[in-house]
Amino acid sequence: MRELIHRECSRRGPQGIVRVETVIPRTDAVSWLRAQEGHTVKVYWADRDGQNEVAGVGAADLAAGGEPDGVDSTFEQLRRRLEAGEAAVKYFGGMCFNRSGALDAAWRDFGSCRFVLPRFELSHRGPDSVLACQWLRSAATADTLMQEVGALTLPAPEVPCVHPAATGREDLPDRAGWEAAVAGTLDLVSTGALDKVVLARKSTFGFAAELDPLACLQALLPEAERCYRFCFVPAAGRAFLGASPERLYRREGRRIRCDAIAGTRTRGNGTSLDRQLERDLMGSEKERREQDYVVRGVRESLAPLCGPLTAGAGRSVVKLRQCQHLMSTLEGALRDGDGDAELLQALHPTPAVGGYPTDRAVREIAAREPFDRGWYSGPVGWVGRDGAEFAVGIRSGLVEGSTLSVFAGAGIVAGSVPGDEWQELDYKISHFTEALNLPR
Repeated sequence: MRELIHRECSRRGPQGIVRVETVIPRTDAVSWLRAQEGHTVKVYWADRDGQNEVAGVGAADLAAGGEPDGVDSTFEQLRRRLEAGEAAVKYFGGMCFNRSGALDAAWRDFGSCRFVLPRFELSHRGPDSVLACQWLRSAATADTLMQEVGALTLPAPEVPCVHPAATGREDLPDRAGWEAAVAGTLDLVSTGALDKVVLARKSTFGFAAELDPLACLQALLPEAERCYRFCFVPAAGRAFLGASPERLYRREGRRIRCDAIAGTRTRGNGTSLDRQLERDLMGSEKERREQDYVVRGVRESLAPLCGPLTAGAGRSVVKLRQCQHLMSTLEGALRDGDGDAELLQALHPTPAVGGYPTDRAVREIAAREPFDRGWYSGPVGWVGRDGAEFAVGIRSGLVEGSTLSVFAGAGIVAGSVPGDEWQELDYKISHFTEALNLPR
């Protein structure tokens, strides 16, 4: 790595992003990330198909924007940077759920829209790993990069995931507040003012000492089959992490692929019960209607940006470790002149996390939820020169020093029962409560 950096810094090249790579023995990405104690900014991203896992430390570049033009300005900055870079270069980050409101203090380090180009990046290629160093030619010297390379650390084998003891739990809203919010929303649904509103709960757990968010992530991974796994650490003591089953979209050139996920049942103990729950989910008129709103919302959002949309194999059930959901897939080709900024602003929030009609549902959420969602249920992922992929930031939590706030939402439609929806929220945070031994 030192030789590659020295060689690249000694020659005159075009301004823009420089990336050098070296192959190293296969190295666990999360363990490597935990070992880099000298860096405050860290990112981790793994797709749900097991094809792309990346750990990054440091910030070679940062693209961030505030409202009202935060998305457009951020992605224009990214476009200019990426056009002059290699295809392998990716920025990692995300956006908040509600771009029209001010962020609470807990979310200010994340910003409303923030993407980082890691200084050092660990990924995998076949049986090996690849270590990359990235910098803007105009913003880093060889001496600085050499010092940073010298500070990198190889992980010790099998670093244990040790967590401090949990000391308590607080739900916001509490059970009474939840039932009141659901009842008020059902009144609106009954009048025809709304078809669906996704209401959320924040469950905050206190701990006896500060949490290591990457140790929390490591504990979640065995329970995260068929999920996107992510962790964004913008500053010391803060992290947003989770394991989401839901793709917002994947772009490969101009080709777009989106998911529409909604409806929930728990998993059964044993094959027979699990199949019975699956049949119940597929046959439930209420759950199918809830998912239909998501399909309709995605179609309406993509129609101005894409040509004809094609559906996959129809409605199916995606099975996670704790839950199972209804899912449909839509594909299309992005029209010339449109890009990731337009896709994100059109698709987010989908009815899976907002409701339907979306604009009215988001206003209802702001009026009824007693907390700021921040990046919870916002888009998280990466963008590169020739592609991008974003998950919806659900099944997620916010680490703030010695507290962890875990978020979950439920779609409220005609026929929703407040107690059943409360139980669904507990299903959806069970990967956190089980992995970290949290109060239930």
